[in-house]
Amino acid sequence: MKPVTETGRIREIRGSLVIVSPDRSASCFGCMNMECKTGGLITAENPLSLPLEAGLIVEVVSPPRIALLRQALAAFLPPILGFLAGFSLTSLFFPQAGERAAISAGFLLLFAAAVVVYLIRGKSKAAGNFTVTRIAG
Repeated sequence: MKPVTETGRIREIRGSLVIVSPDRSASCFGCMNMECKTGGLITAENPLSLPLEAGLIVEVVSPPRIALLRQALAAFLPPILGFLAGFSLTSLFFPQAGERAAISAGFLLLFAAAVVVYLIRGKSKAAGNFTVTRIAG
């Protein structure tokens, strides 16, 4: 797996976090990254302590395994925990309701957790996925 590399202009610096606006070059035309196409910003860390300032063009890299692991955990773990919580809490607080009601409550919380993850993911960008590797210009 190759690391995910993006180039963009620094918009803002908040301590060790750098907010980067990705380049919109011709090479992006066929890209399937919907966050990029909707004007999404990249939040990256500066572990090398490069002398950065707003306006510089930098290269940021995200190791694919770390990005894949974080995305998988964010996508799958909350719905699974939602199902377990719905099933367990219904069985605990309403034991007379039966297994069918517990399963229904589990699925209800599974979908609720998935919707919440989707909404949160759309509004916030995960910090720490990307790191600034070099100043490109």
